[in-house]
Amino acid sequence: MKQLIIEIANSIGIEIIGFTNVLDYSYLSNILVDRADNGYSCEFEEQNIAKRIDVRNTFPGCKSIIAIGVPYAEGYKKPITDDMGLLSVVSFGKNYHEKIKGILKELAEKIRKHIDFKYKICVDTSPLIDREICKNAGIGNYGKNTLLINEKFGSFINLGYLLTDLDIECGSRKNNINICGECQICIKNCPNNAILKNWGISARKCVSYLTQTKNYIPFEHRKSMGNQIYGCDVCQLVCPKNKINSEKKQAADYSSLLINLKELMQISNKEFVSKYGRLSGGWRGRNIWKRNAIIAAGNLELVSMFEIIKNELNNPSEIIKTYAAWCLTKLNRQKAVNILNAAMKYENERIKKEYMKLAEAENDSGNV
Repeated sequence: MKQLIIEIANSIGIEIIGFTNVLDYSYLSNILVDRADNGYSCEFEEQNIAKRIDVRNTFPGCKSIIAIGVPYAEGYKKPITDDMGLLSVVSFGKNYHEKIKGILKELAEKIRKHIDFKYKICVDTSPLIDREICKNAGIGNYGKNTLLINEKFGSFINLGYLLTDLDIECGSRKNNINICGECQICIKNCPNNAILKNWGISARKCVSYLTQTKNYIPFEHRKSMGNQIYGCDVCQLVCPKNKINSEKKQAADYSSLLINLKELMQISNKEFVSKYGRLSGGWRGRNIWKRNAIIAAGNLELVSMFEIIKNELNNPSEIIKTYAAWCLTKLNRQKAVNILNAAMKYENERIKKEYMKLAEAENDSGNV
């Protein structure tokens, strides 16, 4: 049965495929609890550990899992820009969630022509631990940045899997293999030191997380976000395991990943949905992208955007207003402090405290 499924997968262009019938992941319980206790987890992770560690909570009739990897970012190199925002390469082209779901559905229906079975498609949004499932299926091994690395294609692979009621004998759980050796390039290059030296990641320090969260972003973490509007590729771009990918001739025009910051500041919600809604990062919505554009303008020191950012102090969204104030102090500190001092009397206590903190901070203190 496995060979038949592999042949069907190969016939529709799937090069990376594996199988596992490990359904109980309770061996990860202590790790999940420790991550939560140490503040390494984040709000995007399922908080109910029971839902994460038993596949049958998601698909009661599950007996085996068919996992796939689909390479992306062929020949990609990070664009250099001094006045534009940047999306992670995972946002290039069609939303990968929809793309992988389509591939998995086609695979399942083709298998069904030979074997009748039930299945559930999972791509990134289930409560389950995707990378552990795909690792057990033999797709790859964890890198020090916690991404799954495939020996042939590196870590630039989108993951997905079918939970099935098929009886497929897959062997025991795969052991962790140190695929990175002594290499620490990703640890040294992580913009916010989010990758832990003893393996693992502090999710709430990761720049990719920072571009997505609605939670308050501390001053000291904003600089590390650079010009990122959604996601971050640094740890993958520096990884030697992705060398083959980076040496390939660029297979597509990735310029669509560069974002006009002034346009993003002024775009309507309808226009945002039309232009960016179908991208994998578009789900986060206009306000979070706009907040990130404000942070990018501050980091890039785009003085020409001062008046545009200043207008956002009148924005009804406290999220936008808070970061606009910070950005103004990066573009023209003295002018910004005068504006914030004058605006304080019209603001609520929370915003007033934020403005006071910005106004009182020294420009070279490292806190702003």
